[in-house]
Amino acid sequence: MKCDKCGEKLEIIRRCSQVRLQCSGCHKEYRIHEIASKLDKETENLLGQYTSIIYD
Repeated sequence: MKCDKCGEKLEIIRRCSQVRLQCSGCHKEYRIHEIASKLDKETENLLGQYTSIIYD
């Protein structure tokens, strides 16, 4: 999946209480619910590995 801001790849980052997507280029962070409708299959499969995702 690509960043809306700069077009670089989004990577999944995990912190103690949250899972976010972060751009590898500009480092903009996205909450999952902000871009849920744009998720590609690869990203959906990676996120599916987490037992729970809290929408904060």
